[in-house]
Amino acid sequence: MDLSLFELKKLRNYLHDEIGIYVEDEKLDSIYKRKLLKLIKEFEYKDFGSFFKDLVLKKSSRLKQELINVFTVNETYFFREKYQFDTLINIVLPEIDSIRDKNEVIKILCAPVSTGEELYSIAIILMEEGELIKKRDFLLLGIDIDSDAIEKAKKGEFSERSVHKLPDEIKKKYFKKVGNKYIAKEFLKNAVNFKIVNVMDKYAMKRLGEFDVIFSRNMLIYFDEKSKREVIATFYSMLKNNGYLFLGHAERIPSDIKLFKSMKLGESFVYKKVTDS
Repeated sequence: MDLSLFELKKLRNYLHDEIGIYVEDEKLDSIYKRKLLKLIKEFEYKDFGSFFKDLVLKKSSRLKQELINVFTVNETYFFREKYQFDTLINIVLPEIDSIRDKNEVIKILCAPVSTGEELYSIAIILMEEGELIKKRDFLLLGIDIDSDAIEKAKKGEFSERSVHKLPDEIKKKYFKKVGNKYIAKEFLKNAVNFKIVNVMDKYAMKRLGEFDVIFSRNMLIYFDEKSKREVIATFYSMLKNNGYLFLGHAERIPSDIKLFKSMKLGESFVYKKVTDS
C-alpha cells in the first residue's frame, strides 16, 4: 500500500480543519508519509478510502487522536530559552503579585505543554525563588492535544537530552536518576497539572478559566493566519486584566491586533493584555 500526494493532502486538510495546524506539501511526503502508512497498518486498514471514511465519520476517537499525535511536534527540554523564565520570575510574577488580592491564586497556563518540560521548569524556578510561593498559592496547568505527550508529562520521566541544561544540583534536588532516565520527584509532580485540550476548541479553552500568564511558545508558527488570529483572541479572553502572554522568540502578534501591548522586559519580548475599560 502507498499514499499519493492527493491522499496526503486530504489528511493534511482534514487535520487543518480540526486543529488548525498546516503542513507544507513538501513535508507531507518527506516527513509524514512513512508515519501515516505505519498508522494505517497498525489499525489494520487495507486501503486509504476506508481509513479516511472512518476518520471523517468519527468511527473511532482513538484513530483521530493517533493521527493528531503523528503530526504534532514534541521536541523540547528544560529551561529552553531561559531568559524568558528569568523575565517571568524576576519581573512578571512580582508585578502580578503586587496587583492581585493577597488571597487570589496566581494561575499559569502552558499551551501547548508537549511532554511537560516547560511547566516543570516554571515549577522549579518558583521553588528555587522561594518567596512568592510562601506568600500565595499558584496553579500551574499544561495542555496539549497530543495524548501521548500528556501521558509522558504526567509520568515525569525525562531523557538526558531533556535535562541537559540543568545544573547537577538541580537534577539531584528535583529528579531521581534511574538508568538513563530522570524521574521527577513526587513533590515536583504534585506541583503541576496536565489536560488534553485542543487550543482551537474555544469552549474547552474557556472552561479552563482565567489565567495571569500564558506561555504559548513555538505553536503559532505552525498555524495559518486565520487560525493564528483565532487562538490569539482566545488567549486574550482567557487572560486576566494586566496578564501576560509569552510567545516563542520567532513569533509575533500581528501589528493590526490591538488586544495586547508589546514590550521588552529583561531579555524577553512579551505581550501584556490591554486592560478592559
